[in-house]
Amino acid sequence: MSNAQLAKDIIEKIGGKENVTRSWHCVTRLRFHVKDENKVDVEGIRKISAVMGAQFQNGQFQVIIGNKVMEVFKEVEALVGNSNPSVDDVSSASKKKLVSRFFDMISGVFSPVIPAIAGAGMMKGILALLQVLGWISVESDAYQVFTIISDAAFYFLPFLLAISAAKRFKVSEYLAVALAGALLYPTITAGVASGEAGLKFLGLSVPFIGYSATVIPIIIAVWVLSYVYKVVNRIVPNTVKVVLTPTIVFLIMIPFTLIVAGPIGFVVGDYVGIAVAWIYEHGGVFAGILIGGLMPVFVVTGMHYGFAPIILQNMGKYGYDTAILPLNIVNSLAQAGAAFAVALRTKNKKLKSLGISTGVSALLGVTEPAVFGVNLKLKRPLYATMIAGAVSGGMVVYFGVKCFGFILQGLEAFPVYIDPANSMNLVYTIISIIVAFIIAFVMTLVLGFEDVPAEEEGQEQNEDKVEAISSTEREEISSPLTGKVVPLQEVPDKTFSGEILGKSMAIEPSENSLVAPFDGTVAMIYPTKHAIGLRSENGSEILVHIGLETVNLEGKYFDVKVEQGQKVQRGQELITFDREAIRSEGYKMVTLVIMTNSDQYSSIDKTDIEHQEIQAEEVLFTIKK
Repeated sequence: MSNAQLAKDIIEKIGGKENVTRSWHCVTRLRFHVKDENKVDVEGIRKISAVMGAQFQNGQFQVIIGNKVMEVFKEVEALVGNSNPSVDDVSSASKKKLVSRFFDMISGVFSPVIPAIAGAGMMKGILALLQVLGWISVESDAYQVFTIISDAAFYFLPFLLAISAAKRFKVSEYLAVALAGALLYPTITAGVASGEAGLKFLGLSVPFIGYSATVIPIIIAVWVLSYVYKVVNRIVPNTVKVVLTPTIVFLIMIPFTLIVAGPIGFVVGDYVGIAVAWIYEHGGVFAGILIGGLMPVFVVTGMHYGFAPIILQNMGKYGYDTAILPLNIVNSLAQAGAAFAVALRTKNKKLKSLGISTGVSALLGVTEPAVFGVNLKLKRPLYATMIAGAVSGGMVVYFGVKCFGFILQGLEAFPVYIDPANSMNLVYTIISIIVAFIIAFVMTLVLGFEDVPAEEEGQEQNEDKVEAISSTEREEISSPLTGKVVPLQEVPDKTFSGEILGKSMAIEPSENSLVAPFDGTVAMIYPTKHAIGLRSENGSEILVHIGLETVNLEGKYFDVKVEQGQKVQRGQELITFDREAIRSEGYKMVTLVIMTNSDQYSSIDKTDIEHQEIQAEEVLFTIKK
């Protein structure tokens, strides 16, 4: 399919050029603002052979094209013109996207703290296992130390959320942490323990409330802080800003936090927990069937991020969760079952490989690759997961399954389902996930799906392939950055985490320089300077994407040192950038190194150093034809 025809098909199915208020692109995606989302034929666009995926996200309609996006965009631009949104269009889009923005906020605040609470949650599971096996006494010093390890992150959760909320709302983390300190100040916690009513401040009541493990109070406080700080900082003269601004902010915000934000947030959080408990109390098994059946839809829409406060509220109040996490683990196994069934049934080698890889990922609790890469795209497998989720969701509610740790809900989560007081809790969990897997697997085979024709397998390959290395020769591709290797499942972008564009590795850079990973040629430099395409002398093709959503910076903070078509040597500096300035604008710096012609290689071995430092020019990939 020609680029012109592809652009024409996309614009027709997006509702015509009249429905487009703005069009632009990043490294892999066409991005659109549209007037009426109902006019967009999302499924029709996904079925176009040259389209890798399509979705609404962050108020945009995104069409994933891959490494020829620039050429396709030129054809799009010829059809719709250089469109820009009017004030009315932007205002309307903002109003429509309030719910989307809310879930984005929840995700932005909670995602950074997940490693801490996941580690603590796993420790709770290990401690429970040690108790069940009789290897530790609750009266021993070791038990007390392990309890501190497993409880600290939850007890001081307001501190963790203060930092991530401050980054999300773009205000000083140190001021935000001070607000969390006020909530957990010894006078407050001692008052709660002794049962005292509270204090009086300027005639107003400061109630003693237990804020440990709470979620909503600190988020409200930091959100208000972000506005108060801006106003105060604007008024205070420059000569005394350093001292006077934080002083005035504290005088306003700490009383506000203790008198207003804290109590209101506590009550709201309490009622959220009560509401969820009421749903399960009155809905019983039906509630599990309903929410379990809809869980795949929640993942597709991003609404599952909204469950984080409920989970943490339950963890803080009861020490376990029965409402959401048990439904998540059965959903993970259902997604895996459907993906494996697709792999078994399809005759398309590429889809078979994708089904297996995303199925394994779902077994470990990372479901987005299976959802977006396989099940949603084929539709009927997604229906199978909804049926499986409904049945197994009803089961976990019927059995009263409890989860004692907030971690990824895959097979590795078994320890957090061990209940020292109820040995059957883990047994019921295992039974439920087996049922979820089998139903999704069988229903996918029964319902079937429209298979991708085998002849389409090679359609996405570049037309200008160069002669590559022989089948017995191996090639090493170096890291273009110095930094910390980040697991792909922690990258909050499904296109990258699902390796839709090719085998990938993610690096959080610790220096401001990007160098050539091999001897080769600069194949493409993106106008926004945040990404570069390279081709080695042996034919391997690499795309390096610096940061997430940094296309929106339009080249700000990036300095390109080379030109398109230029020959480069391994280790030669290609791009410099300002990490701190980019982060200060609210963007994540995690950088993706993507093998865009992965399908041309029989073997691609990644260096196994997740969560470890890697130096520029150290081996990142070892590939073989």
